[in-house]
Amino acid sequence: MQAKMNTMNTKAKHTSDIPKTDMHKKVQVLEKQPIHWTQARVPSEPPDGSLHLHPLRERFCQPWHFTIDVDWVPGSEVGLEGLLDFCDRWKMKATIFVAGRFAETHPDLFGECRRRGHELGTHGWEHGSLEHDEDFRSASYTQQRDWIRRATEAVENASGVRPVVFRAPSLWISETTLRALEDEGYRYDSSVPARRFDCGFGRVHYLKYFRAPSEPYRLSSSHLRVPGHSSIIEMAPSAFLFPINMATLRVLGLPVMKWMVRRIFRRASRLVFYCHPHEFVHANRQSFPRNMSIWNMQGMTPENFSLLDGFVEHMMRQDRSPALFADSLSTACGVRSRARTMPRLPSDAADGLTTHKTPFSAGVVEETHVGTPVFRRR
Repeated sequence: MQAKMNTMNTKAKHTSDIPKTDMHKKVQVLEKQPIHWTQARVPSEPPDGSLHLHPLRERFCQPWHFTIDVDWVPGSEVGLEGLLDFCDRWKMKATIFVAGRFAETHPDLFGECRRRGHELGTHGWEHGSLEHDEDFRSASYTQQRDWIRRATEAVENASGVRPVVFRAPSLWISETTLRALEDEGYRYDSSVPARRFDCGFGRVHYLKYFRAPSEPYRLSSSHLRVPGHSSIIEMAPSAFLFPINMATLRVLGLPVMKWMVRRIFRRASRLVFYCHPHEFVHANRQSFPRNMSIWNMQGMTPENFSLLDGFVEHMMRQDRSPALFADSLSTACGVRSRARTMPRLPSDAADGLTTHKTPFSAGVVEETHVGTPVFRRR
């Protein structure tokens, strides 16, 4: 027995003499650093109307919003069904902006969206239709409120929940839109094209709101570009000149998109990505208006799900936590939260660990757990 113990001690001593790899050294450094609890108190809103998250949340819970714009495009319902399954595979919830006429035509589909835990908003009445499109920049208050009211009722009838999140068709929005949204009881908007100019390729070809904040802020009735005191909070779709959306991913590719995302996170604590169901269905199986560009139609295919897989996997590996608008923005408006903080793992040691944020609502304590399995495709 004594001889066996001497042999084991000799092996252990020999093992300890092996030079330690960089991974071993990093793990030892992390193990020596203390884990502590911090009460995260959200400061009161600054007088300029901007909203700031607690720095701990910005560092450890960098959220991103996966959003879907459902235009009134007959035939694209197949693409929305595919996106719902896609979200299930990634255990991810989406904010879905729906054209009212689409919700009215496919009520069962949006009841299913709600049952799966997705957040529903509105996207005009019949944006993308064959007949005519909606321009919220120039339409009168009466016309805009009618579009919003009809879309709101259609989504509420389909899902059983009244939407409070809005995205203007083509991101064409105005100060008049803000008044209509306030009067219809909306709480959040995601329409201001901050830091975006499509250089003639997309729908945003004006610079009126280019310098709007990238962080959440309360809108101003005098100019949507500056923070104000509206009851509606703006979370602009992310852009680095070009938008962070599926069209950019299709045209420029994943490496360029990763670079754009890194640049955005240098000045913003969150990211808003969007896609359309019709981008995942062959164009000849859908009905589009005559002004739909040929190059855009040629890029519509179910194979785009593979591109989207790569983007979502990148975001998960970077510890970006998917979040719904109402959940994350309610925190910025004054919900007290509790966050468990831990040093960020090095990139080569983080495969298998991620930051997971549990859903919460106003008045409920939130905890951020480090060490849960990374989101993977099933």
